[in-house]
Amino acid sequence: MNIILNKMDKYFIGVMTGTSADALDACVVSFNNQFELIEKASINLEEFYKEDYEECLANGYKTTEESEKLFELENILNIKTIKVIEELLSKKQIDINEISAIGFSGQTVFHTNDKSYQIGDPQKIADSLGIKVLSDFRNFDIAQGGLGAPLIPAFHKFLYSQEGKNKLIFNIGGIANGTYLNGQDISMGSDVGPGNCLMDLVASKKFNTPFDLNGEKASKGEINNNLFNKLISGCKNMRYPRADDKKDYYELIDDSFLEIDSSSLMRTLAEFTAEKIKEFYDFCNKPEEIIFHGGGTMNIFLMELIKDKLGVEIKTTDNEIPSKFVEAAAFAYLAFLEKGEIFEPK
Repeated sequence: MNIILNKMDKYFIGVMTGTSADALDACVVSFNNQFELIEKASINLEEFYKEDYEECLANGYKTTEESEKLFELENILNIKTIKVIEELLSKKQIDINEISAIGFSGQTVFHTNDKSYQIGDPQKIADSLGIKVLSDFRNFDIAQGGLGAPLIPAFHKFLYSQEGKNKLIFNIGGIANGTYLNGQDISMGSDVGPGNCLMDLVASKKFNTPFDLNGEKASKGEINNNLFNKLISGCKNMRYPRADDKKDYYELIDDSFLEIDSSSLMRTLAEFTAEKIKEFYDFCNKPEEIIFHGGGTMNIFLMELIKDKLGVEIKTTDNEIPSKFVEAAAFAYLAFLEKGEIFEPK
């Protein structure tokens, strides 16, 4: 006998590609009994995808109509998204009728407090898979009076809020953001600093690699105080809460900085990322429980820097969900809450 599932009985899928533009992460989750990760999958994006994406950002392209390259990247993102979702369903033998909706982040091209734009076609994805897709979450949030970023504090609250306890959850992606939970309330959610984006940019230009593996290059260098002070000074007018764009940080450096010793340059950028995280920690009155997720948690040297600066034990989300998939799960949660535009399959 077939059982018709209601919304709470069905699964949700979240798909995320962040500002690092190196992979597409997806997961199937259930919210029936608080939170359960059902399945996960990840697809690497080709090296040229990130290179072309960064080139489009540097040229100031804002829509696929302005750039054939952006249009091509959107097609790649659509195809990869459909592929990773099909892989998820196949791995767990899940029928599409068991999926209530897909939360699709898209790839952010530009973001301001008034408008945000992502490539990726949610209607095409919905039509191809026969599953409802929710997307354009950032403009949805802006229309509700928010900043459009960060969007994951609601999921942080769902996972970690606890009466009588103050907690701070950091996501270190291309941009770093933090959520300060005061008991069961979100006291503050804000972007806080460059995360991985400056380190990744320099790793690409100086070492022809997408990132500094384990922070090995940075660990061998000394801080360049002139550069560090310039970076800190360049951020002095940034206030919380805010939504950062990678360009906010790219504009702090120029090609002349590439003349600095490679390891010293990487060391200084790691210090800058860690210092901006500490600033938010101090702003939030130094809560005792600190939890991290995102690609930055894989940078061993960076995490040691942060631990030393904060002077407290830190942990990751891995007990609840692997760090890499937290943002994908967060977009599944936003789809569950219907905090985005709905695209029904035709």
